[in-house]
Amino acid sequence: MKKIIYATLSISILLLIASCGSKNNKQVLKYTTDKTIVISKINLEQLDEKFPKEEMLKDSSNNFSSIDKEKFKLFFNANENGIDIEEPLYILVDQDKENFATSFIIKIDDANKFENNFSKITDTQIKIDKSKNLVYSNSELIGSINDDVLVLSRLMSNPYGSSYGSSGDVAASEEFYTNFWKRKTTENEKIIDQVNATLKDDADMSAWINVYAGISTLSRGYIETLAVNKLLIDAGIGIDLNFEKGNVAFNTQTFFNNDLQKLVEKHYDGKNVNYDLIKNIDIDNSKMFAVGFMSFDFIKHFVKEAGFEASLNKYLEYKDITFEEITNALTGDYAFVNFKDEEVKTDDPYYYAKPNSLFALGIKGDNAKKVIDILSNDGMMNSLGGSFSNKEILVFATNQKDLNLLKTNKAAANKKLDKISGVNAYSWTDGEDISKSMNNEKNKAKIEEMVTVSNIKDGNLSSETNIKIDKKDKNALHYLMGYE
Repeated sequence: MKKIIYATLSISILLLIASCGSKNNKQVLKYTTDKTIVISKINLEQLDEKFPKEEMLKDSSNNFSSIDKEKFKLFFNANENGIDIEEPLYILVDQDKENFATSFIIKIDDANKFENNFSKITDTQIKIDKSKNLVYSNSELIGSINDDVLVLSRLMSNPYGSSYGSSGDVAASEEFYTNFWKRKTTENEKIIDQVNATLKDDADMSAWINVYAGISTLSRGYIETLAVNKLLIDAGIGIDLNFEKGNVAFNTQTFFNNDLQKLVEKHYDGKNVNYDLIKNIDIDNSKMFAVGFMSFDFIKHFVKEAGFEASLNKYLEYKDITFEEITNALTGDYAFVNFKDEEVKTDDPYYYAKPNSLFALGIKGDNAKKVIDILSNDGMMNSLGGSFSNKEILVFATNQKDLNLLKTNKAAANKKLDKISGVNAYSWTDGEDISKSMNNEKNKAKIEEMVTVSNIKDGNLSSETNIKIDKKDKNALHYLMGYE
């Protein structure tokens, strides 16, 4: 019951707030520690403008009762619910002993309105105990308030931090909230700069992931015993999402410390997509393709720093090859193509869809001979369906016919390929598969395509993904939720 009430109240808050306008992240940084793993920011002002609220209320298929409609209206009326709409909603994920703690943080400007209206929304008695600054749903503890800041938290066991595995999520205790308000705020300038660079005011949703804290937590500190640890300190990832007219935009960026930035820049500087790798591979019949560059010199350095090189070479001894020989055989250029499924007839009058894909690697001439010989002698190259190699490329394909242009050295038309220059990776996915994966018959628009480009600059990686839909009169949220 406690879990259901918490989920209902949290979702209600998420849907509720009509606007927010914070121009910095000082509020959430007060509660951010060196071990905070994730911070999310929801810009509900923008989402409120894009959300199809009126259409949802008028939608007879939703079968809203009059009471449901009243609750629904409350979701989008912050002024009537005691929420300070000038502050965004933040969601934190922290380590708490052997648990993960997820906390929703908002600001309250009218406690009475908050109690009354959320009692109506959740069908429980929401009560703030002002003597203890705790929030209850009926008799169950669900949150705490300090200086008008409300936090609602749940705890989930770390499956890698206990021999007993995960035991599900539970409500936070009074002790947890007491410690929450007293926690030591991070003084790490790297973390503060990353949070402010990531949690944007102009993004519908954004999130910062503390990669180093996450790896350290999941490995129970083991990463800190490895030499590679020094490269991962202060590593983070930023994500932002925007729903636009005719498009959904999803962007990422990485943050590395100076040592790792220098290493990345050293091995990736000037290493852009080599589109020649697929000049003899027909991608026009594909559902998805990706082409890019990965530095095996960079990977070698990581394996060595992590102390895994000796173990890996010991494993490869029976093949009479070393890890360095494998990496020295490869240029780092790669391509993957997922073709349209083939219809295969069975003994009965039915067909089944057979997946059809191709994987290509750039190779360094005679340096790759040993690798190719090992794969050929093991039968691995043919067991996958078919293979091809010359001095420049090694290709595996599930269907032999997809190797024909390579064998005859004939160029493919590749009309789908947009040769964007100055990027480290490029991928394209058709809209049909994306739409099927969403499994929503109410969608009023078709996904046309998804395109992602990635680039490495100054030792950090960034990517831009755009999902295009065929209708552009209204925000994409209207169509994706089933409204014109």
